[in-house]
Amino acid sequence: MANANDVAPTRGTNRSSYEWIMEVGVLPADPGDPIDFELVPDITALQPNSTPTQTDGATYANKGQQSQDTVGEGFNLAVNVKVVTDDAGDVIPGLNILIEAANALLDAERRGEAVVAIRYYHYQIANLAYEFTAEVGWTRANTGNADNEFMSFTLTAKGDRKSITNPATTPAAAPEVTAATPTAVAEDGIVRVTGTGFKGATGVTIGGDAAAFTLAGSSLYVTMPAGSAGSAPIVVTTPAGSSAAFAYTRGA
Repeated sequence: MANANDVAPTRGTNRSSYEWIMEVGVLPADPGDPIDFELVPDITALQPNSTPTQTDGATYANKGQQSQDTVGEGFNLAVNVKVVTDDAGDVIPGLNILIEAANALLDAERRGEAVVAIRYYHYQIANLAYEFTAEVGWTRANTGNADNEFMSFTLTAKGDRKSITNPATTPAAAPEVTAATPTAVAEDGIVRVTGTGFKGATGVTIGGDAAAFTLAGSSLYVTMPAGSAGSAPIVVTTPAGSSAAFAYTRGA
């Protein structure tokens, strides 16, 4: 038992309420493909809400006392997002994904687009990091005559919330190339390069020659540079490093 004289404020750094990150992503057509998460930076009032799902495990041996077993949870994440538009009147991609998912609930032909991936994590505490899929609903947080526009979202989980490796406290892995199709592409042709860790790619080389590229989802679409037919390994570079050379044969 602690002595009263031993009770004192904990030494260290007080953590702040704003040290949370939320990202949203469209579910890929192939469940095996990685999710391309988009940051939603202008958030406030982030509030996880978990209610245990329980079953009655009581028997006569409990002599009338309850014995509840927790078998899951009902979960939603509430969050307010400030609405900021660019010169074209568009909101950031992360907010647009949330809006479009909510809109999809109103259209029977778009119901497949109504579920999105969410991850939220503390950028200082490693084991506070979670991911789930959710349906999206929203209301207006402010309705005054001169308020900033905030959308108040409720992200209702599909029963699959899980703890994940914290993206903020884990060093980013170097990219990895797993496939390049089609084979034998010649100069100015397009090669689809797939793999992991491509987000933020800064360069692609084929056979040592720099190549123009476009990132779309989890794939890179690379324009074949000039060069001789034959072996032309592909290397992708991001701020986290460069991939191992992936064997590829360039066409004539």
